[in-house]
Amino acid sequence: MKRLLLSMLLAFAALQPLACMAQTTLFKFNQDGEFASISQSIDQHSSFSLSVSRNFTTGVGTTASLSYTSLTFAPDFSSLTVTQIIGVIPGSAFTGQNIQNLTLSFDTSQLDPNNSFSQTCTIDLSNTAGSACVSAPAGTIQLTFTQNGAQRTRVLAVGEEVTIGNFTERIHQRSDNSSANVSGTIFGATVSGGGATVGINHNSSLEFVRN
Repeated sequence: MKRLLLSMLLAFAALQPLACMAQTTLFKFNQDGEFASISQSIDQHSSFSLSVSRNFTTGVGTTASLSYTSLTFAPDFSSLTVTQIIGVIPGSAFTGQNIQNLTLSFDTSQLDPNNSFSQTCTIDLSNTAGSACVSAPAGTIQLTFTQNGAQRTRVLAVGEEVTIGNFTERIHQRSDNSSANVSGTIFGATVSGGGATVGINHNSSLEFVRN
C-alpha cells in the first residue's frame, strides 16, 4: 500500500529534471489538532494518498486542510495520470471531538480557487516535457476513521518533500499518531481497511509550491 505509492513516486521522480531554483509558494497551512490519513494501492497500476488536518486558528473561524494525490500508470507504463487536490475546507467538513472517531465529508466542487488547487495531468513518460493538464473532476469524499490502537507512534520531527511534475509538497510534522480503520468512499470508489492513521498535529505545516 504505502510501499507501492512510494515506489511509484520514486519511479516517476527518476524521470524528472531537477527542480528549478525559482519557486513560488501557492499555499501554506499551519496544522494543529486532529488529523487523519490513508494511503492505499487500488491495483498494480494505481494508488492514492489522502490526508486531512485541522488548521491552527486564532478564533476567526476553524478550517481544515485537505491533500489528495492519485497516481495511475497506463497498462504498458507509457504514461502516468496524476490527480492533485489541495486546499482549505470548512472545519465543519472534518468532525470528531477526539481521534477515536473522525469523519471527513466534503464535495470538492466547493473548493475556493483562492485557497485551493485541483488538477489532473497525463504525462508521457517517454517525453516528460509533454504533459496535458485539466481541472480535476469534482466529487464527494465520505470517510470515517476509527482508532484501533494496534500501533501508536510519536513523530518528533519529520521533514518531507515530494515533487510531482511542476509542483512540490513540503511537509513538516510533529504529531502523536495511532493506527486506525477507515470506511467510506472517495469519488464513488469504496475505501476500507485498517491501514489508516489518526492523530494530533503539533505545530505542523503543509506547503504547496510551484517549481
